[in-house]
Amino acid sequence: MNNQRNSSNSNPKRDSELGSLLHSEHLVTVEKLAVGGDGVARIPIKDRTMVVFVSKAAPQDELKIKISVVEKTFLRAEIVEIIKPSPARREAPCEYFSACGGCVWQHINEDEQLRQKELILTELFKKFIPEVNYALAKGVASPKNLHYRNRIQLKRLGAKLGYFKKESHDIVDINYCLIADKLVSDQIPIIKEKLKPAAELQKYELKLNHKNEFEYYRIGESGEGLSFSQVNNEINQLLVELVTKLVADKNPSFLTELYAGAGNFTFDLLKNLNSLRIESVEMNPELTKFSTKKLSELSLQKRLFAFTSDCESFASRRALSNEFILLDPPRAGCSDSVLKKVIEAGSKDIIYISCHPVFLARDLQKIFAANKNYKIRHLQIFDMFPQTDHFETFVHLSTT
Repeated sequence: MNNQRNSSNSNPKRDSELGSLLHSEHLVTVEKLAVGGDGVARIPIKDRTMVVFVSKAAPQDELKIKISVVEKTFLRAEIVEIIKPSPARREAPCEYFSACGGCVWQHINEDEQLRQKELILTELFKKFIPEVNYALAKGVASPKNLHYRNRIQLKRLGAKLGYFKKESHDIVDINYCLIADKLVSDQIPIIKEKLKPAAELQKYELKLNHKNEFEYYRIGESGEGLSFSQVNNEINQLLVELVTKLVADKNPSFLTELYAGAGNFTFDLLKNLNSLRIESVEMNPELTKFSTKKLSELSLQKRLFAFTSDCESFASRRALSNEFILLDPPRAGCSDSVLKKVIEAGSKDIIYISCHPVFLARDLQKIFAANKNYKIRHLQIFDMFPQTDHFETFVHLSTT
């Protein structure tokens, strides 16, 4: 991606109308924010308008911008001057924000961040599933807007420890992180002193484990197995409670849980629904090992069958529940083969929890195209990642 952008920057076609826009300055008003975090503005080009993505912009900003990247269908720009700031614009609370690629929205207040996330979701649904009716419930704000992450990943090169700059492999050296839990953030300068300078790029995970104890390790070494967990404990608990309530309301006897992780939803479901049987699927053996141990501790072995498998292999050889399916896939969403099996199962209810709205909208488009009987019964954003453009979306589909 960077190579393409660099090519566009340095070699615009001489006869290209768009190429002549490179480094030109324009006055714009920012309409909204986009997936990826940039502001969306437009500039007229003869008989049409071109979309411009503006880094570090806020909705309703009036700006002078300079075009930095020219592509066939869009432009990218940097802010030269803020002529009239957005009502939602603020001074970023973190001193590293201007350079760091970790957060993209610290310059925008949290109410507007959540509003923009809801707008992103509804516009994607309008594009992918325009014929589907739904009501978007009010988004769930994070109880903590700073110091909410129970784990972070930092880069090490030379004596530097920190995050990459946006669209760069240059490291922003940090001594704290405002979105990391204080117990994690306070360890950054200590770890920096402990580590030897690195001749080649290294990656480290810093986190609170399931006992709320701090630990860190180089990614790729032992101990990494349980690294996949929701990063925001408080809002994750609200999400778990909603899942448990909606499944309890339907009271299925058998539920298939794909991409189960270490049992984020599994154990609350089993503890609250005494007659429920679950088949859970997770390909990371360390996560299923953790689940199996916890299962034994809670004496729930007879009601949970935890499979160590990729979801594609599992779905190809075993029937999914026709009562209830719970999906919590990684960012890229469900693979075509898994989604095909979910559709074939014809389950009465599906809960889909997504951390990327584009892939969620794509998967829902396929589900609705295959089965017109599904209705969106509950749709809600959980702001799992304040100060960034990322968010969790909860969708409950039902045929009843």
